[in-house]
Amino acid sequence: MKNELRKLSLEKRKHLNIDLYSKKIINKLFSLNEYNRSKNILCYYPLKYEVQTIKCIEDKTKNIFLPRVVKNDLEICKYDEKALCIGCFNIMEANKNIQPSTEKMDIIIIPAVAADINGYRIGYGKGFYDRFFSKLPYSPLKIMLLFSDCLYENAYPESFDVKADIIITEKNILRI
Repeated sequence: MKNELRKLSLEKRKHLNIDLYSKKIINKLFSLNEYNRSKNILCYYPLKYEVQTIKCIEDKTKNIFLPRVVKNDLEICKYDEKALCIGCFNIMEANKNIQPSTEKMDIIIIPAVAADINGYRIGYGKGFYDRFFSKLPYSPLKIMLLFSDCLYENAYPESFDVKADIIITEKNILRI
């Protein structure tokens, strides 16, 4: 079922007004008290049919970090627009000259293909974020940015799946 929801959602996203919905989602993110009180935020660099997070990445009022794929794991790296390269899966990430950060994140913004109303996500199926969260020695606020057409009743979570604390869609903010 998870693979079917992934395929369905990937197809749905191709027909959405990504720019308009992304703007609404990011504005909702910026309206959160938790976001406004935070200092260190791990965000993701968006792919074509994902929620466009560039405004968040370029938020000069925050310390923004991006994930970098190293083998089967994610590292946290401080965002530096001059030190980006195309990494794993054609996603922009910090180049190899940027040292991994040991800063504690206040918020982690999680990409998702789909999710359910209980906060469980369906990603691209490689498990990077689940492994990352399982090794994290603290518990930051986890915010998922998602198009409402990709939010379902059940994402068929497995025992290792980590759920979000907040899901933001273009229509609403769902606190789990």
